Amino acid sequence: MEIGIAYNLKDELSPETIIDSESCEEFDTAETVAAICNVLEKHGYETVKLGGDMKILDRLKEHRVDFVFNIAEGYKGRNRESQIPSILEMLNIPYSGSDPLTLGLTLDKTLTKKIAFSAGVPYPRYKVAKDIKDILNADEYLRYPLITKPAWEGSSKGIYDSSKVYDRSELEKSAGHLFEKYYDQPVLIEEYIEGREVTVGIIGNYPPRVMGMMEIVNKKRPGNDMFYSLETKRDWEDLVDYISPPDIGRLVENNIKHYALTAFKEFGCRDYARIDFKVSKDEKIFMLEINPLPGLSPDYADLVIMARKQNIKYEDLILSLLNSALSRYDITKDRIENEKI
Repeated sequence: MEIGIAYNLKDELSPETIIDSESCEEFDTAETVAAICNVLEKHGYETVKLGGDMKILDRLKEHRVDFVFNIAEGYKGRNRESQIPSILEMLNIPYSGSDPLTLGLTLDKTLTKKIAFSAGVPYPRYKVAKDIKDILNADEYLRYPLITKPAWEGSSKGIYDSSKVYDRSELEKSAGHLFEKYYDQPVLIEEYIEGREVTVGIIGNYPPRVMGMMEIVNKKRPGNDMFYSLETKRDWEDLVDYISPPDIGRLVENNIKHYALTAFKEFGCRDYARIDFKVSKDEKIFMLEINPLPGLSPDYADLVIMARKQNIKYEDLILSLLNSALSRYDITKDRIENEKI
C-alpha cells in the first residue's frame, strides 16, 4: 500500500517570496515529514513525499498513490487549507483529516463563532472590523481588555503580546497594524478572557473520543493568566509548561469535553482535531478556536505533547490517525493489494 504525504515546508520557499518571518509559521519541518514517513514505513507502508505545491498533480499522476496522509496548510487565502483536499477529492484519492468545507469554515474565526453559536458552544463576545473606521464603536458593547486577531490565520499569526489592549488608543494601534500587515482580511476584536487555557485533543469518528486535555501554563508566572501569543509560542521551551490532565474541577472538565465533542461533530471534523478553550476566573468556559489540522511535529506540537502526557507514543498516535482515516473509506492493506491484482 503506497501512501503519499502532502505537506508544506518552512524552508521550501525562496527568500524573495517570503514577506516576513510569519509567512511560514504554519508550515512543517522536514523532520516532521520524515518522522511520519518513518512510522508508516516501519509498519509496512510505502511512502511518497508529494509536497503541497503546484507540482503535486504531476507527482500524483506519476505515483498513483493509494492514500494521502495530509498535513498541508496551503499557501494563500482563506481557503488555503482546503486546496489539497479539494484536489484529492477531484481525483477520487482518499486522504486523512477533515474535508475542504470543514477546513475552510474553521480557519475563518468569524464563521467558527456563528456555527458554534448554533451548536450552543460558548465563545467570547466579538466584533468584526473591515476597516479602521469599524473599530470606533467596538468598545461601546465590548469590555476591555480586548484582543485583536486576523480573521483567518492560524498558529497565532498576527497575535502578539501587544494584541491584548486596554483602551481605545491601544485598540486603534493594534488593529491598524493588522490592517496593514494582513490587508486582505478583516480584524476580529474579541473580549479577552483572563484565565486558564485548556486544549482538547479528539481522535476518531464513530464515535470520536477525547484523547486528552492539557492546560497550557505560564512557566514564569504559574497560576496567572495564560496568553498564548506568537512570541510565547516561539519561545515555548522557556515560557510554557504543559499539564495533562489539567487540575480543574470535574464539572468544568466534563463541560469542556462536551463542548469539544459538540464542536468536532458540528463542524464535521474527521479523524482528529485540537480545540482550544479559555476558562475564566469564575469558571466560565469559552471556545477560542477549533483546529482540524493541528501540527504533528514529534518535538513541539501541542497534540503530540498531549499524547506524550497520556503515555501515547508518537508512533501510536500517527497510526491511530491513519487507521481512523482508513476506516472511513473501509480501506485495508489487503483490500488494496487485491484491487491491484
